Amino acid sequence: MDRWIARLSKLRWAILACWIAVAALSFFALPDLQSIVRKTEQKFLPANAESVKATHLLQNIHSSAQSLTEAIILLTRNEGLLESDKVWMSDLLEQLDSRKAELNITSVLSTQTHPELAQRLLSKDGSSLLAIINLPKPDFNDETKITLNLMQQMLDSAPSGTFATLTGNAPLSQAFQQSSESGLHRTEILTIGLVLIILLFVFRSPITPIIPLLTIGISLIISRALIGLATHFGMPVSHFTESFLIAVLFGAGTDYCILMIQRYREELLSGGDANPVAAISRMMYGVGKTIISSASTILVAFLLIGFAEFGLYQSAVGVAIGIIVTVTVAMTLVPVLLLLFGKSISWSINLKKSPTNRESRLWSFFASLAAKRSVIVLFTAVIFLSPLTLLFDGKRTFDDISEINPDIDAVIGLRQVEKAYSSGEVFPATMVITSTSSMRTTSGLAALEQASSDLTTIDGVESVRSAVRPLGHKPESLTVSGQLNKLNVDSIIKSVMKDQQALVEGLQELALGAVPLSQGLLGVLPAISKMQKGLVRLIESQLGGLKRATPPPAKTEEQLAAQRAAAKSHEQALNYYISQDGLTTKIELILSANPYSKNALDTIPAITQKLRESLSSTALVNPEIFVTGISAKYNELRSISYRDFLRTGILMLVGITLVLMLLLRSIIAPLYVMLSLGFNYLITMGIMELLFVKVLGLEGLSWTVSFFIFLITVALGVDYSIFLMARFKEEYQAGGASLAMNRAMKSTGGVIGSAAIIMAASFGALSLSGINTLVQIGVGAFIGLLLYATLFMTLIVPAFAFLLGENNWWPSKKMFSKKTASEQKLSKPINRD
Repeated sequence: MDRWIARLSKLRWAILACWIAVAALSFFALPDLQSIVRKTEQKFLPANAESVKATHLLQNIHSSAQSLTEAIILLTRNEGLLESDKVWMSDLLEQLDSRKAELNITSVLSTQTHPELAQRLLSKDGSSLLAIINLPKPDFNDETKITLNLMQQMLDSAPSGTFATLTGNAPLSQAFQQSSESGLHRTEILTIGLVLIILLFVFRSPITPIIPLLTIGISLIISRALIGLATHFGMPVSHFTESFLIAVLFGAGTDYCILMIQRYREELLSGGDANPVAAISRMMYGVGKTIISSASTILVAFLLIGFAEFGLYQSAVGVAIGIIVTVTVAMTLVPVLLLLFGKSISWSINLKKSPTNRESRLWSFFASLAAKRSVIVLFTAVIFLSPLTLLFDGKRTFDDISEINPDIDAVIGLRQVEKAYSSGEVFPATMVITSTSSMRTTSGLAALEQASSDLTTIDGVESVRSAVRPLGHKPESLTVSGQLNKLNVDSIIKSVMKDQQALVEGLQELALGAVPLSQGLLGVLPAISKMQKGLVRLIESQLGGLKRATPPPAKTEEQLAAQRAAAKSHEQALNYYISQDGLTTKIELILSANPYSKNALDTIPAITQKLRESLSSTALVNPEIFVTGISAKYNELRSISYRDFLRTGILMLVGITLVLMLLLRSIIAPLYVMLSLGFNYLITMGIMELLFVKVLGLEGLSWTVSFFIFLITVALGVDYSIFLMARFKEEYQAGGASLAMNRAMKSTGGVIGSAAIIMAASFGALSLSGINTLVQIGVGAFIGLLLYATLFMTLIVPAFAFLLGENNWWPSKKMFSKKTASEQKLSKPINRD
């Protein structure tokens, strides 16, 4: 250690220059993390997820689809649209249609291009009119962004008194990205400001805070660049990556710097020689292992997230890179900066009278209380804190649209679309069915009709659309039973038997005209306009038999003409719902509940079960069922995120416990430390649900909050236990648990308090990000970290230590009765008695 510090002392300027050069190189030469996050598609579900498979299977039906996303143009007037409003909309859409190549638009779906869809594009109350613009590039692509900006500029000329905006997948994705970036920028500035204020208060010096700020600044720049580079090798990233990176690096990194600076001051006072190099050597020996152990727990926790299935959880793995960089920079740069600044780190105060070097009366009081009343302290904590854990019942919400600022036009537009056209129409649940037998046969279509009919009986299902019910209901006028009511049954059956070949040809001709379309309202609308040739031939074959069997009176001819006209509105129904080979089909269900709600999510398993039961009694061979759509995806996310929480949570607890056992060389002490962390987490979540659900009236906490608060309160909260228990171990002599813990609390109490405030403030800054999930995580982290530092570290953990005494170190308790000469010299405790 002495030799290493001596080398650092000689190369102090070179080391500082080297780190600045590495940071500059990282900033200018390596990938920019924020830019990568901006362009990265957020893949939450694993590739083997059912909804992902369903999405791929849909390509069998719509294999030639050219659009990857869409935007909805919405024009609204509260009192009802005027004729002049519709004319303006018509002119706008004609411009877009004529400039498709220039504006990078795939197609325009409107009342002009598809007049027969006017009923669906115009709301029932006449207040809203929409058009669907299909785009060839993904949501976050630069070309998509340019197209949206150009269309938004065109909407600025909307008639007075109307509201014209863009909504739909692409605009909402862009809005979420803008909200995330602006929230991240606010968080970053606020974090730096809060940390600076706290450091000025802690050190009472304008010079000393430069050390942690410079250390963390260099670490953050390098970490961002390395994570950006790691994305080229498959590391997942999201907006959580940068948010957590800033909070953890400023929180944990500043904690390490405070620990080093405070111990350096202590060694200067206790050394007697006022030799900075010697003091730094003793400081590094005293806190080096503690910092590495503390960083190891964070590293282990974030690395183990890589075992999660869920992509959003995995995106936090990048923080592990940040921790490695931060510890490396801190262990090499902080000693150099301490040597370079010299006595100026204590500018404006007298080192010997520094309040940070005096015994903390408050911590001393808590130490005495925990020592004298250990059992009472633990019993009282359980009695008074346990009820708070009962408030946590795991209520979660999956409405990701609420993550976006509700005042953004795209969100306002979406809410208006949901109000005027129903959210179920916009976000249907889609069942994908595969079979080894063709579903383009009469038996296949009969199976789909039976399934469609059965699905309509499920509570929460408003309507069902399929190849046999393209409009959501069975067209009675086109059914055989409808014709049998009017004509001779036996003759019709004989005639129909003669025309089986014509029926097959009709189905084939119907299949050849398919145009793949998107799902939901965006897909159903154009499908209705193009169902003509195949069904016309199909009906003609059927009606031809009817003509041969029965004299064609004038009234029947009129009915046939009406049926032919009706058939024109069902063109290509089979090809919209069934693949060319007949082995894949889809059924769309319009749910009555909000697609993001718990009711909608709970309906999905019932739908799947009902469809499975229905198809089991049909002629379909080996049918397999998959489900996708907003409700289906979040129902699956609910299960995956729960499994991930259990798996990665257990792995994190085991990993952190092992690190503590290696540090403390004990089995008992790590167990009660981990028990206290788990108890603290449950209390924190109880308070969170009390605040956000019962007081603020939310349906539940955002669905990722419980996982990330667990990660933060356990992986980062354990730092304070490490600070205290490592010093407890250092001060410990055989049989002297009370004195050792008392000294440990006095010497580390101020550091733990300052570190907790900084860490809590770093995460608390997320509460001003404007993104609901980050707001809740910020509030939860703030509560959990401060609660653990102020209650558990002052009373509960010390009470366990006092109560167990020598058994704290089982099975290696004897090893502390003696210290080597070098340990006595380098880790000599300050004599305070």
